[in-house]
Parts: sequence; structure tokens; C-alpha cells
Amino acid sequence: MMRFIKYKILFCLLFSFSIGAQEIESGLVKKPKEDLNVTVESIVGQAKNQDKLREFKRLKEVVSVPFNSTPLFLQTLESLKLAEEKKNEVFSRFLPRVTSSVGGGIKSGGLNNDGNSQSRNLNVTQLVYDFGVTGKQLNAAEKEALASQSKVEGQRTDLLLAIITAIHEVYRAETQLLLSQGFVDTRRGFLESTKQREELGGASNADVIRAETKLSEALDKIPVQVKVLKDSRAKLLEFFENTDLNLELTRLPPINPEKLSITNDTVQKNYVIKELDNQLNAAVLQFEAEKNSSFGRFNLQAAYQNTDTNLLSPQEQSSLLLTYQIDIFTGFERSSKINQASYRVSALEFERERQKRELETQLRQSINSYDAQAASVLSRAELVTGAKLSNKVNKELFELNKTSINDLFRSQEEYISAAKNLVDAMVDKNLSFYQMLANFGLLLPMFDLGA
Repeated sequence: MMRFIKYKILFCLLFSFSIGAQEIESGLVKKPKEDLNVTVESIVGQAKNQDKLREFKRLKEVVSVPFNSTPLFLQTLESLKLAEEKKNEVFSRFLPRVTSSVGGGIKSGGLNNDGNSQSRNLNVTQLVYDFGVTGKQLNAAEKEALASQSKVEGQRTDLLLAIITAIHEVYRAETQLLLSQGFVDTRRGFLESTKQREELGGASNADVIRAETKLSEALDKIPVQVKVLKDSRAKLLEFFENTDLNLELTRLPPINPEKLSITNDTVQKNYVIKELDNQLNAAVLQFEAEKNSSFGRFNLQAAYQNTDTNLLSPQEQSSLLLTYQIDIFTGFERSSKINQASYRVSALEFERERQKRELETQLRQSINSYDAQAASVLSRAELVTGAKLSNKVNKELFELNKTSINDLFRSQEEYISAAKNLVDAMVDKNLSFYQMLANFGLLLPMFDLGA
């Protein structure tokens, strides 16, 4: 009997040392203690009543800080500048082209006609008429610029969604860790009460061992969740200089249901479709320009030449000509370019139709996803309430020796699992809402970050 007591004392000492080491490694002891029930009640209250969440403007303020300074946002500014310069490049074809050349050397040929020679030339060429080729190319460049703006709108929407997601994932990880810490405290408290019951003869040594094992299981989950939290904060550092932002869930902003209706107008306003529409319009204009370029062009050319051979007085020549230039045979290059432009138009038409169908499906799925997540939050809140009551009943029955300790452990695990599932549902609900806004092209205006 004495030997058994010694083994038991040794086991308890080793177990206590192991628990202390796990707490130090996980940083658990550095966290302020909060009763698990208080934390869960707060989460359930927020799930059932959004008025208990922080106002939406808090998220709006937090997001606006890094948005305009991220590399991707700055890259989109350069993309817009590039599109504008392409328009300027095409427009320059309407303006005169001025070239000048100066040369000098030795001229020979004929008796006493050897000597130095100098030449100066100035040429000015002005496009008069090219059957609308340059005008169509300029319009095509303008359409490409509009397509670039739509592409930039899509990139900025993805950037904003990434920032929102990073913020919510940090909140998820922090709250899940807080729940796990509260569950550890609950298991530790239960272990202490079981030991006291054993001393009074109300529990067996096997119950104490089971309680110690369950505490160890709860502690074992802490390091993994600490890693998840650190990883989510590392992701947040891509956008913020520090992660000490006091992040919390915020209310969802109100939205007019009519803006979430799936109509042809809604689809046409989507940035992906707008980009394809402008690319298609540009391709049609390029195709027409390629066809019209076969007709040639009229140019007005002015030239001036001054030649000095040092033997005679300088010779000056000037001319003003209206010329017509056309390619007679280009080795089928012209027909190949026309065919390529035609194929590009057809390819973009098919791509636009494919993207429209895919987008309509995506819009419907995003609405369905949000509706499902919103319903899940309410149902999981009720599950938490039921699991809490069941755990309380089982605890009272266990204290009266009317239920087994395994049933009590099972109800405790169902309670913490239901609470964690509720947190996941609340975060996923918010993320699905903002994803839905992004799909409908409403996310940037909602945060006042549109172009």
C-alpha cells in the first residue's frame, strides 16, 4: 500500500511538471485568465445580436491604412499610366513627323571636280488620310485603356478582400486560442475538484487519473493553435507594420437587396465582363483598321536640301508633295494580320460568353454561401446554448454519482467544440458576405476605395 502511494505521488509530480512545461512553451501562463462561460456567452450574444459587435466603420478605418500603400496598389497605378501612354503613342501618328540630317565628305567625279562636300536636309511628313486606320487604332487604344481600368478594379478588389480576410483570420485564431485556454482552466478546475472528492471518498483514483489525462489532452492542443495564430499574424504583416490592432468582429454594413439581384445589367457591370467588353471592342476596331490599311494612305511631304561642294555656290532644293503610298505585295503579311485580328475577335466573343455564364453561377453560389453561413451562425448559437445546459446537467449528475465521468467529459468536449464551431461560422459568415460583395463589384464602393 505504501509503495502504491509513493508511485501515485511520483506520478502526480511528473504530471504537474509536464503541465508546467507545456504552459511555458505555449505561452498559456502569459494570457489573462477569463472564465470559459463568460467568453462563450459573449460570443453567443454577438452571434444572435449584431448590435453587440463593433461598428463597421472600425473595419473601414483599419483597412484604409494599408490599402493605398501596398505594392499591388502602387503597381495598378503604373498600369493605368502605361495604358495612358499607349493612347498618346497612337495619337502621335496624327502629328507631323520631322526628320533632319547633316552630312559631310569628299565628292569626286569629273575633271577638277574633286573636293569637300556638305549636305543638310530637313523633311516634314504629315498624314492626310489613311481611310480611318489611325482613328480606329486610337479608339482601340482608348478601349484597351478602359479594359486596363477594369482589370485594375479587379486587382484592387482582390487586394481589399485579402486584407479583410487576413484581419478576420487573426480574430479567428485569437478567439479559438482564448477558448482553448478557458477550456484548459476548466479542466484544471475539474481536476482539483476531483482530487478533493477523492479525499472525501466521493471519487476514485481512476477518476483522478482520467481527469489528469483530459487536462493533458486540452494542453496538447494549445501549441498548435499558438502556431496558427502566429501564422495568421505573419500574413497580416504583409499589409500592416504591426499586428497590435485590437481586432474584433464588426457589424456587416447594410446593402440594398436590389444590388444583389442577378440581371443582365448586374453582369455587365462586373469588372471581369467590363474588361472583356472593352477588349472585344478594341479587337473589333483593330480588325477594321487592319482591313482599311490595305487601301494605303495619303501623306503631305515637305523637304528642304542644301548641298555645298566648295566649287560652286551652294545648291538649295525644296519641295512640297502630296503622295499616295500603298503596299502592292507584302508576301501575304497583310492578309495574315487581318486573319489574326479576326480570330482574336472571335476568341474574345467566346471568352466573354463563357465568363458571363461562369459569373452568373458564381454570383448565385456566393448568395447561397452567405445565406447558409448566416443560418449556420444562428443554429450553432443554439447548439452552444444546448451544449452548455447539457454540460451543466451532467456535472450536477456526476456530483450526485448518477452519471459516469466519461459522460461528463463528453459533454465538456461537445460544449467547447460547439463554441469553436460558432466562432468559425461567425467568421465565415463575414468573409462570405464580403466575397459576395466582391463578386457583385460592390466591395470597393462599400469601403469608399473605388477609382
